[in-house]
Amino acid sequence: MIAEPVHKGRIAVRYLALLATPTSLSANSTTTVIPDLARALGVSAADATWAATAFGWGGVLGAPLTVALLRTRGIRAATLVNAALVLLGTLLVAGAPTLSMLLAGRAAQAAGGGGLITIAITLAGTASRAGAVTAGVGLVGAFGPLAGSTLSAISWRVPLLLSLPALLAVPAVLRHAPVHHPQAAATRTDTIGILLVMTLVSAFVLIPRLELVAVAAAAVVGLLLTLHVRRTPAGFIPQPVVRTRAFVTAAAAACTLSTSYFALLYTVPRLLEHHWTTARIGLVTLIMLATGSIASLLFTRRAAQLGPAVTRSVLPAAGATAVALASVAPWPVLVAASTAFAVFATTAAMAWYATRAGAVVPQEHRGTAVSLFTLCYQLGGAFGPALATLLLT
Repeated sequence: MIAEPVHKGRIAVRYLALLATPTSLSANSTTTVIPDLARALGVSAADATWAATAFGWGGVLGAPLTVALLRTRGIRAATLVNAALVLLGTLLVAGAPTLSMLLAGRAAQAAGGGGLITIAITLAGTASRAGAVTAGVGLVGAFGPLAGSTLSAISWRVPLLLSLPALLAVPAVLRHAPVHHPQAAATRTDTIGILLVMTLVSAFVLIPRLELVAVAAAAVVGLLLTLHVRRTPAGFIPQPVVRTRAFVTAAAAACTLSTSYFALLYTVPRLLEHHWTTARIGLVTLIMLATGSIASLLFTRRAAQLGPAVTRSVLPAAGATAVALASVAPWPVLVAASTAFAVFATTAAMAWYATRAGAVVPQEHRGTAVSLFTLCYQLGGAFGPALATLLLT
């Protein structure tokens, strides 16, 4: 007989936010330390930028690993494994004498951090609580460049250690998480499916670096994954989930808005560099991202009163407005405002659609659906920079 889960109460949203937000802070602090990192390790600036690529790659790999852990081992095991990855990665980064070791540390940090974000969204339960988490990710991430430039005065390594505070929330998660997982004993690990998903997201992350080779690899692996899902209906990606139209719509919307946000995050500063100084661009971007994140938090708290029809209209409209402002706005301040609309759309969509992605699938697949939905959201972090690279070349 399979043991029933023992619930110990709802986890306070402040712990879920603490679990998720340090990863975005650490990710956005990377760009400010690239020159110092290159000088300290004796590598070129181009090679040093792999620190950002490694973090993005590790982040999207953390999501499918966590999906597998949640299905087969439950919340507690998934939390412990991801926390261990964050700790291991931080220790490697803190003492890495070479670039290769530093990249391994950053990838481990991001894999664990990406997994913790997935867990936080999974445990949120409601749109308003998920909104607090995703708005926190956007708001705290907005301070990443400022934190990086400030803390690098101590050492260039310090901004790269900002994933570590997430571990402070782990004891609270372990205290309240179910002791047993109802699917753990019955779920067989779909190793092939996991490897195909990880290979696919790796190909997407490497598109800016390997271009056509990565695109071709993504196409081939995508075809293999599609065939695998058809032949393995209860595998890593369950057929009842991907055949649910509402889930596919929610996942596609989250991925599209996330891609748009991350693309604008990279392109807007380049569009503004002919009008403003670097310091002014950084300050205005910070203000815009903070404004959009706070607006997202307020919106998701009222989404239930506004109703699904209004929400479905507002979120894509905000995303479209962001793209339009960046493309055709005549004044720099409106171009900068595109990032506010983008972060609002993507963080609010993540919160609102996450609860619906789980609600529309069979009960036994709800946890998996939310985790896969979160993976689609995080894929925007891979697609966006790739799109920005194509737009800026």
